[in-house]
Parts: sequence; structure tokens; C-alpha cells
Amino acid sequence: MASSAAKYNFDLMGRRSTFGMVSAALVLLALLALVVWPGPNYGIDFAGGTDIIVRFNGEVTDGDIRQVVEQELGFESVSVQRFGSASDNEWLIQTRETSAIQPALRQAAADAIQARFGEGARVEYSDTSGDRFFVHLPDTAYDLENADEIAGIIDPRVFAQQAPALAEEIDAIFASAGLDDTSTDTFGNPADRRFLVRVRAIQSVLDQGLRDSFGDVYANIERVETVGPRVGAQLRNDGIKAVLLALIGILIYIAVRFDLRYAPGAVAALAHDVLITLGLLMLLGEEINLTIVAALLTIVGYSLNDTIVNFDRIRENIELAGDRFDIVELTNRSLNECLSRTILTSTTTLLAVGSIFFLGGGLIQSFGLAMIIGVIIGTYSSIYIAAPIFMVTSRYLDAREAEREKQLKLSSHASAEL
Repeated sequence: MASSAAKYNFDLMGRRSTFGMVSAALVLLALLALVVWPGPNYGIDFAGGTDIIVRFNGEVTDGDIRQVVEQELGFESVSVQRFGSASDNEWLIQTRETSAIQPALRQAAADAIQARFGEGARVEYSDTSGDRFFVHLPDTAYDLENADEIAGIIDPRVFAQQAPALAEEIDAIFASAGLDDTSTDTFGNPADRRFLVRVRAIQSVLDQGLRDSFGDVYANIERVETVGPRVGAQLRNDGIKAVLLALIGILIYIAVRFDLRYAPGAVAALAHDVLITLGLLMLLGEEINLTIVAALLTIVGYSLNDTIVNFDRIRENIELAGDRFDIVELTNRSLNECLSRTILTSTTTLLAVGSIFFLGGGLIQSFGLAMIIGVIIGTYSSIYIAAPIFMVTSRYLDAREAEREKQLKLSSHASAEL
């Protein structure tokens, strides 16, 4: 393919040292924000806690809601933000609380289950499991006297058939212990005789408290989601793995798609984008959650696409130039040839993610903010991180190849003289 004439003729690579120092300072700032201050403000997804979406029939303020939830109901670490548009009158309440069940009530429920089904019954729960119980029943809880057997093993369908009635009985037992808003289902294989009991304790406490405080202005609770600390830690680790695996996969892809000399620059630019975006989000006090991880992976894909376009033009121009060319001049010219396309693509993308940030609400707004930062940093890094590192790598590999050829010639001359 013939190279198109450059619309611009900026000395982009002439300023690579200056911008390299700027990037180093930004990365250092991001690392300080990550490790020293302020550190990651993990959201419910990663730290554990409860998300509650509440709808009102009229206008209320976040301060009014926070006062009721914190001061009157006693919830800790509460944040309140509008969810959706202002006309929806929906609010997202987030708290680190995962349960509103007192330890005495938990023990009372466990004692009631054992009193009904015997010592073989087990009730599992913890302070970090949220408003949930796992109930394991003994064989004696089932009517197995006339059950069919297959090769000496009780037909599993017997357990499945009797499970609904036992679930209703478990609900009744929990109600007698003071937990009357429950939902019980089999957990896993019915033959394992395990049941999951969900208690809508947080939902009930919050629903009653908001109704008492706001009256008819309060409508209802739309959704409640609880994430335990252990699950949150696992999600956080999985998010980190996802970003790292994406970078490793891109390193391999670029090495195969282009050449090994292109890969380090592409991966360094992406790591640069992720670190700086994360650092700025932390300095702005944004929560780090699964939405931000999704934004980071989107940024990686967007920035990589921009870098590949530049690298593709550099490779075309190298093929056209043959063996004799100045790598700095050729890279600079290639970037100028792609600059119009880069500006147009970045501007269009910023318009899209800008509308998400300014017009969206709640979690989608955080996604928009992360994307705005990532698109700007990614456009910059494809020019001032990926390209300069490509030049350094290219010079190193060319010098090593020249040295290898020189040694081969010396060896061949020595062999000829012998």
C-alpha cells in the first residue's frame, strides 16, 4: 500500500524526551496515589457491603436520606447518590453493612432448627455472609421409608420432591425464632440436603425506617444486593488478573501481528494508560469497583487500536523505504500521516463518553469519567510512549543484528584463511 502524504508536519518525536519526563512524573504520581495517599477507595464490589436502590414519589435530598440511614437506623459508612435521572426520584444507598441480624437472633434460629430436626442438623452463618444462612438437614428429616433405591443408593428424586415442603417448614421455624421475612431454596444438588435461607433483614429495617421518616413521599425499595468481604476480595483479585492477562495477551498479539520490536512499546503504553487513569480516579475520590475495571479494559482496547494504526503506518513506510532510512524521521512522518485520523477518532469518542458522564447518573457516570481520562491519556501515549519505545527497541535489535552479522563475517574470514 502506498503511503499517503502527511497533512501535518509537526516535530512530534523531537519533543519525546520532554513528554517522556512528563509521563514518568504522572506514573510516579499515580503510584503514590495507589500506594501512599489516598489509596484505592474500594467500592462495595471489592470491599463488601450492600447496595440498595430506593424510589421516592417526590423530591428528597441525599442529606435527608443519609441522616435517616446513619443516625436513625444506625448503618455505618453510608453513601447516597442519585440513580438515573432526577425525574426518576431513585437513589443508590451504599453501606459497608452486610447484615442487620443480631447475633442472638442468628443463634436462636440455629437452635430452633436443631430442636426440630435433631443434632444432625447444621446451620452455617458468619458475620460476613450477609443476611443468609446455610441449613444442612440429616436423612431423618426426609421420609425415606418407602423410597426407591438405585444400586443401594436412595433415588435423588426423593429429596427433590420433598424439598419444597421442607423449605416452607424452615421458613416457619425461622419466623418462630424472630426472623419472619425469609426465602428458602435448595442449595446445589437436592440430594446434598442443603438449603439457602435468605433473610430480608436489611431490606425490612430500611423499608420501615424510610417509611416512618418520609411517609407517602417514600415509595419502595427497588433492589438490594449484598457482597461479602470474601467475595469482594475475590472479585478484586479477578479484576486485577483480567487487566494483567489482557496486557500479556496484547504483548503476544503485537509480537505475532507485527514484530517483536513493536510489542514493548504497545504494552508499556497500555500499562501507562491504566496506571495514570487509576491514579487520577483515586485522587478524585472515585470508588474503584467492577464498573471501573470494565472501563479500564475498554481503555486498553481503545488505546491498543490507536497504537496499532500508528504502528501499521510505520511498518508500511519502513517497507517502502528499504534498507536506508532514519528511524526518527520515518516514525515522525508516519505519526503525522495518522494524526488527522487520531484527532477525529479521539474527538468522536470523547463526545460519546462525555455524554455518558454529563447525562448519565450513578455508576455509569463513573464509567464515563474513567473513559474520558483514558481516551485522552491513550491518545497521548500512542504517540509519546509507544512510538519512542519502538524506536529504542528497533535501534537495539538492529544494532544486535549488525553485531551478529559482523561476527559471522569475521568467523567466515577466519575459516577462509585457515
